[in-house]
Amino acid sequence: MMLAAISRRTGGSFAPAVGMAAVLLASLLVAGCGLGPGKDTGEASLLVTRDYGSELLIDKPDLPVNESSNAMRILDENGDLDTRYGGEFVQSVNGLSGDQDGGRSYDWFFAVNGIVAERGSAQFQVTGGDQVWWDYRDWTDAMEVGAVVGQYPAPFSTGYDNRHWGVEVDCLGGETACAMVRNQLEGDGVTLKDTGENMKLTVGTWDHLKETPEGRRLEKGPQSSGVFAEFGVKSLLGLDVEAKVRHLYTGDAGLLAAMRKGDDPPVWLVTGLTDKGVQMAAAALNPKDLERRYAAVVSDGRVSSLPVP
Repeated sequence: MMLAAISRRTGGSFAPAVGMAAVLLASLLVAGCGLGPGKDTGEASLLVTRDYGSELLIDKPDLPVNESSNAMRILDENGDLDTRYGGEFVQSVNGLSGDQDGGRSYDWFFAVNGIVAERGSAQFQVTGGDQVWWDYRDWTDAMEVGAVVGQYPAPFSTGYDNRHWGVEVDCLGGETACAMVRNQLEGDGVTLKDTGENMKLTVGTWDHLKETPEGRRLEKGPQSSGVFAEFGVKSLLGLDVEAKVRHLYTGDAGLLAAMRKGDDPPVWLVTGLTDKGVQMAAAALNPKDLERRYAAVVSDGRVSSLPVP
């Protein structure tokens, strides 16, 4: 894997070249030497999984963090970490290493508060209240996963990287489901607020959402949307990691998925085949049902992860 070919990678450097000073500073931060830890900023959480969250490897819910804490450093402090490219890229954790096998590519990626970061983990400061999720996954068919649902109520309750984003519910039909989403957000401590640049939950049936920018991205497949789902004629298709159809959901199936374009705030889709399906998706908007899921499908009263294992 060539670093120069990487434009936006979560495990290490997002830029094609890193100055010597930046590499040295990152190395000092990871090693914990040369700089004091700084003031305590509270507690953060660390989750380490593999295969799109399907297997839990490390779960540290109450980690003290300080002004020197970053996404790579807290991983290094709680696992056996190997890096490459001057300490800028996470190569392996506890012996599980980035690899290519049978034409498939596997690496470590991280998200903070449900959003995949735009810069390397050694440069991403972690402060009190942040939730850091590292996942080892096959990225062959979905390198660009911009956001995930599995850290809800983050990012709506926590914010992200000191961005001044608001939170809004964009109701495109089905007031019952929209009210459910608003009530759930407020119950989870989220304040709906328009700052002019908002994180958004778009709520409505697929017929209403498919012409939105996110709907059009979803129709282009996981390589564009980062979501392993497609809508067919009166069906919701669950895809596996190779973007192949593995399950056909019909009836009142619902979908919860998150996307992000560039540096924009994330957009969540709360959608389904029918109004009832949208309501089922809205009912799954809670920490227990969404934990460790990249995206979720709701069908026959059951919440399942996407991609389909």
